[in-house]
Amino acid sequence: MRAHHALLGLAAVATLSGCATAATTTTTATAAPAASVSGSPSPARVITIAIPKATSAAPALTNTGTSWMPILTSLSAYGQWLLANPNPALVSNIATPGCAVANLLTQQINGLLSSNAYVRTSPAVFTSVLGPSPAPGPQAVMDVIASRPAEPVLSRTGAKVISTFNAYPQSTLQVTLDLGADKRWRFCSVQAATDEGSTDDPSVPLI
Repeated sequence: MRAHHALLGLAAVATLSGCATAATTTTTATAAPAASVSGSPSPARVITIAIPKATSAAPALTNTGTSWMPILTSLSAYGQWLLANPNPALVSNIATPGCAVANLLTQQINGLLSSNAYVRTSPAVFTSVLGPSPAPGPQAVMDVIASRPAEPVLSRTGAKVISTFNAYPQSTLQVTLDLGADKRWRFCSVQAATDEGSTDDPSVPLI
């Protein structure tokens, strides 16, 4: 906040008249100095959004080994469960923190929480998955053909449709999974096959 200080100078001249002589008295009045304005910024308000109680149990995860189709199907299903039951603390169960999928999913979940909304999800359809076997190391890159129907976003009060996650048409994608210290695979990135960017580029909204 900027403070604007006004400087005021005031001169008052009074002339007194007598019978024999005249005298002139000049009186100068100076405004009192403006009071200094001091203050400290108000502390930022912390708004805590309550996590709504899940309406169903989280699906069991199948994310070990190298059976890529079941792994991707399981990770995607858990991600969709999170969109129906928003809880950002659980994103790390299926996506590596800091990676593109984790960033996108966290952003979506926080948006749902702030809007008091949830997604009526439709499963992603994996038509083809071609991945390495055995896994080459702590990261696996695979070619995937997949799609997802449109998904309505509903308010928690009245279950009214307030928005829609657009359908993702069948596309050829490059999916990167990370192997965690717990030996479980997690999403890192989902990109269009033609995208030559890095794995921290914005993720394709397949989930």
